Amino acid sequence: MINIVYATTNPAKFAEVSKLFAPHRIILHSPQEYGIQIDIEETGNTLEANATLKAETYRDQLPDNCIVLGDDTGVEIDALHGEPGIKVRRWKGYSMTDEEIISYTLERLHGVSSAQRGAQFRTVIAVSYKHHPTRTFSGIYRGVIRTQPLVTREAGFPFRSLFRGSHPTHRENAAKSALPYLSTLMN
Repeated sequence: MINIVYATTNPAKFAEVSKLFAPHRIILHSPQEYGIQIDIEETGNTLEANATLKAETYRDQLPDNCIVLGDDTGVEIDALHGEPGIKVRRWKGYSMTDEEIISYTLERLHGVSSAQRGAQFRTVIAVSYKHHPTRTFSGIYRGVIRTQPLVTREAGFPFRSLFRGSHPTHRENAAKSALPYLSTLMN
């Protein structure tokens, strides 16, 4: 039996991605179920490199019957020429809190009109399985950055209080694009 493992130690992220795959009858397993918890330093210069690094690092620690999904997401704000990109959490050169990210975003966009606040989440999912090539799949979710954040916050997801779009999750498009390849590996 093949198991699908999602390479994260973030319970909120794991729950979100599990819900995306559930309608496709894919049950995700956490690395913790295998007694594995790896703190991966995201050293890649692209979302693809970071997602692949996560997937392959976990893959190498898991049994051969595990397909591993790793992802990385960046926020690209049009008025800031694509910043923060892959450096959402490290935008100012150190690990920022959610509130620091929210405040810094609003500071950087001070005086920028609503019409110029376009932005996008870009998520890349890497699918890695021993003895098969690791492949990456991306999804984009467009919206705008609010002039004031929502009062409600979701820990670990600072841009959710700032981003306004018509879709509930930015990982869904990447997950959908990964499904055909994932299905071929499972059969």
